[in-house]
Amino acid sequence: MRRAYWSADYAEAHVVESMLRAHGIEAWVFDALLVRQDWFKTLTFGGYRVMVADEDAAHAADLIGEYRAGALAIADDGVDRPACPHCATPGREDTQPRRVVFVVFIALQLLVLASAMFATYADATTAIVLGGSVVAVPIAMIIATRHLKGRYACPRCAMRWRTHPTPFATVMREVEQASRAAKL
Repeated sequence: MRRAYWSADYAEAHVVESMLRAHGIEAWVFDALLVRQDWFKTLTFGGYRVMVADEDAAHAADLIGEYRAGALAIADDGVDRPACPHCATPGREDTQPRRVVFVVFIALQLLVLASAMFATYADATTAIVLGGSVVAVPIAMIIATRHLKGRYACPRCAMRWRTHPTPFATVMREVEQASRAAKL
């Protein structure tokens, strides 16, 4: 057995293992349980090792080289994205609202921290406001993140729009109807 790859990231080690297995090479992630128990010592333990048989080491090294170069990236053609209402170009996810929500989250946390510092010197009203803000900030963030889903931007005309995802029950019904039609 030889080490074909190592990673400090648990998920990446399993991605490489799966990629090697998909190409016909038996691979295993070693030390996964040990490293995950003391994750702060990941580098001390040598990370997550992806091991292969000696005879597959050269082929695995070639595949891992292609993986690192990005040659094995999955094409984005199979992803269903809504078309732009203006120019009919497939859209991409809009990241702008996420940045705004992140900045607001940081600002609210700083406000809570500042009110906590002043609560030690103030009266009970400030303590009540502090307690309310500690509860209100996570609730506000949950509500805000719901509005981030389904936002798209057009790479061609820069238009931004929002679509609502199809409910799972509707998709399931369409699949059942299609399978019934295929049986007839």
